[in-house]
Amino acid sequence: MQGDAHRYTQIAYAYAANTLDKCSEKIYSSCKAGMLVTNNYKKALKEFDRTLKINPNHISTLARRGQIYQFLLRYEDALKDFDRVIELDPNFTEALAIRGETYRLMQKYEEALKDFNRAIALNPNFDWALASRGQTYQLMQRYEEALKDFNRAIKINSNLDWVLASRGQTYQLMQCYKQALKDFDRAIKLNPGNAWALAGRGETYRLMQRYKQALKDFDCAIEFNPNYAWALMTRGEVYLMLKRYNAALADFNRAIELEPNNDWCLYVRALAYQTLKQPKKARSDFAGAVKFAKERYKENFQDWHNTFNLALYYLAVDYAPTAEQLYRYALSQSASLQHIQEAIRDLDDFLTIFPNHIQALSLRQLLQSALTQ
Repeated sequence: MQGDAHRYTQIAYAYAANTLDKCSEKIYSSCKAGMLVTNNYKKALKEFDRTLKINPNHISTLARRGQIYQFLLRYEDALKDFDRVIELDPNFTEALAIRGETYRLMQKYEEALKDFNRAIALNPNFDWALASRGQTYQLMQRYEEALKDFNRAIKINSNLDWVLASRGQTYQLMQCYKQALKDFDRAIKLNPGNAWALAGRGETYRLMQRYKQALKDFDCAIEFNPNYAWALMTRGEVYLMLKRYNAALADFNRAIELEPNNDWCLYVRALAYQTLKQPKKARSDFAGAVKFAKERYKENFQDWHNTFNLALYYLAVDYAPTAEQLYRYALSQSASLQHIQEAIRDLDDFLTIFPNHIQALSLRQLLQSALTQ
């Protein structure tokens, strides 16, 4: 199961660079702008290091270096710089918010909330911090709180396309698809080149089984960003549902080139290979999907997204008893309603391709019964 919240983690990160730049434009007047525009982060870091050797407490330089570390996924280094900035100026609202964003990207959501709360207490109209806190609540599946923050941010500034798209994504996760489409429509009207919003609307159409409209949006998103692995993979899933197996395979191949360790993409490509009567290649991809999901299961056996994924992979390779054991374990440990619903949707997609799969039908019934208890 490539759960919806999990899908958007990468999308949210991709958009973070843009939102952080908007935030930092207000505060880092000493930034070596030319270097950052050209993404020459290493040269910028050298310049900031020189400045900090002369003045180790130069607040704006520390903050900007921390931001670059964040872009480079060097989160611990970023936190050190933000910690120092906030030690020097405890009321530096933007630094608090960006440190919160760093924690969010590290999936340290409670720490992220503390920083966003402090930033918003200092500046209740800080739309970026409100929206980023909303994204954090969304990732924690605290959707009502997420909506409140997005609503506040949109009331302050109704032209923030990424916030509208974030609220649309939240509605989508709540299965409020009509409201989701309205927000995605507004976001795309404000910014027709927003590949993230286009893909989000495409995903909403996919979940509504409006596949032709989904394809149009994914086509546009991929045109704007040809290396958008998630959009490629999800468009491939739409092709699977439409029985356009060669087109699906082409998208999965491109996505796996970009993300070779993506277990879900290996799984759906294996399904495509099965339908195309290429069992050897299917077995290889199924094995890869099981391997990566198993490794994550050992690291965190209460990651229900991954547990349901692994169960589905075992089902696909005819290890039905192991699959059932994993499904029952997740249910016994009170996996969230959203995770169960996503698992059912994934079984529905599997059954669309293999409608007479008896074990899949039985396990779907097991999950469905858990929703009514």
